[in-house]
Amino acid sequence: MKSRLLKIIFLFIFIMILLGISTTVKANSIDNISMDIKVDKKGNAKVTEIWTCYVNEGTEVYHPYYNLGNSEITNLKVSDKTKTYTVLSSWNTSGSLNTKAYKCGINKINNGIELCWGISVYGKNTYTVTYEISNFVSELSDSQIIYWTLIPYDFSNRIDNVNITISSNSYFQDTLPVWGYGNYGGLCYVDDGVINMDSDGTLDNSEYMTILVKLPKGTFETTNILKKDFNYYYEMAQKGSTKYNKKEMSIFSYIVIFLNIIISIWPAILIILTIFIKNKISKSYGFKYGEFGKKIPKDVQYWRDIPCDGNIFKAYYIAYNYGLIKKKTDILGAIILKWLKLRIIKTENRKGEKIFKREDTVIILGDNSNIQLEDSRETELFNMMYEASKDGILENKEFENWCSKSYNKILNWFDNILEKQRTNLVKEGLIIEEETKNIFRTKYTATYKLKEEALKLAGLKKYLLDYTLIKDREAIEVEIFEDYLIYAQVLGISKQVSKQFKELYPDIIEQTNYNSYDNLVYINLCATRGISRANSASAAAQNYTSGGGGFSSGGGRTVDHLEEAVAGGGFR
Repeated sequence: MKSRLLKIIFLFIFIMILLGISTTVKANSIDNISMDIKVDKKGNAKVTEIWTCYVNEGTEVYHPYYNLGNSEITNLKVSDKTKTYTVLSSWNTSGSLNTKAYKCGINKINNGIELCWGISVYGKNTYTVTYEISNFVSELSDSQIIYWTLIPYDFSNRIDNVNITISSNSYFQDTLPVWGYGNYGGLCYVDDGVINMDSDGTLDNSEYMTILVKLPKGTFETTNILKKDFNYYYEMAQKGSTKYNKKEMSIFSYIVIFLNIIISIWPAILIILTIFIKNKISKSYGFKYGEFGKKIPKDVQYWRDIPCDGNIFKAYYIAYNYGLIKKKTDILGAIILKWLKLRIIKTENRKGEKIFKREDTVIILGDNSNIQLEDSRETELFNMMYEASKDGILENKEFENWCSKSYNKILNWFDNILEKQRTNLVKEGLIIEEETKNIFRTKYTATYKLKEEALKLAGLKKYLLDYTLIKDREAIEVEIFEDYLIYAQVLGISKQVSKQFKELYPDIIEQTNYNSYDNLVYINLCATRGISRANSASAAAQNYTSGGGGFSSGGGRTVDHLEEAVAGGGFR
């Protein structure tokens, strides 16, 4: 094992020597930009942008819009975590850091405007920016159209991630034609009535995000009437895309660009290489079952105790690999039940009624500023749920909507759990890691102790499913009752078990921190539907065929001619 790690370390050092580059990283960075665009019945839009970034140079942040045509941008408001910014009637781009601090304004430029606000303080910042765009939707001779470059190219910094949503009271059908331009690999699709546009990773400063949407006539009561048909603007976008892709460069230009990329992003190359090697070594989160085999006998003995030392992650990993559960997502509901048991969170009916209504039930998460749970994977989940709630109170469908937009994040979380748990079981000696001559391959083999834990889990699953049939079952205590429900969730049998318990023990639930059987139903639905939405969004993004992928050199607005490209943005 040690020699294999030394080989990997020497490989890193060798790459660094070949590159011969210092570890200088550009100071300013943008982690994420999200844009939530809500279109009213008149076809005007209210935009909310959230910038998460780190800044240690410059004086201001700006977002330009060119080629506005008949549209106007008004009512700019900016705030950070500490205060709301003062809106200035005019903006001086040459002002100092102090004069721009906690101020914002609209700077008029040739053929457009710039939304500007002061950096205010250096360090990690989160800016919330709102403004309104009139005539966001235009009326054509044969349809209506949305055609905007929402993130321009030539940003001062690349953006690690961009998420854009467009919604309205008019439900957008999943078959609505939408196209995205400016970002290779980006996604543009409709899901659950909302138009989504995601960078699906880093947006380089040579890339941008332009969206084109064809709407049926009468969708919005817009007064912005253009004389062209939709095909005119579609060909404009496609022509720009073709023109960009056919642009030729000399071999020398390619070499210069390649060297510049290597020089600027070698730390990222090392990170990618680390991930590549790690994936090659791990290959999966499974193992060889060895002489003890994977098969669990049907006549497995009942197991009444809580196996795996009460560690639900350990139980989840073993149950998944031995085929005792069908879905690797059942762990989510089990963690929420664990939090309820430990009073980390609680559920509440907002109307105070005793009658259970899912739409009135919320999960109270509380404050996440210093949350550190027993396991780092639980902390990750808590922070995701808090992000979905925005205020620590997770209301009906908020987690579902968040999962739909952040499907990669939540779905990858399950894989990370399985991968990390195998590492833990190697340390415990339940899985043996054998070194091979090939540094990219490691052999993992199960021990009999691991198979024993699998048999105990299978026995517990059988015991819980047959609970009402067992005549000699012991009297149940509150703590074991709570643990049984948690493990039933891990094993994917929570519905059957909670139904049995409700018939046998209708009142014991009130002695627990679950409060009622209805809360168990709600937790299961919240987890199940959230992951279902994530899977649907992922499938929609991968299979959506109306969207475009390539670059468009034009972009811009619904005007007859694009006089200049949309460029600039970020810090200055």
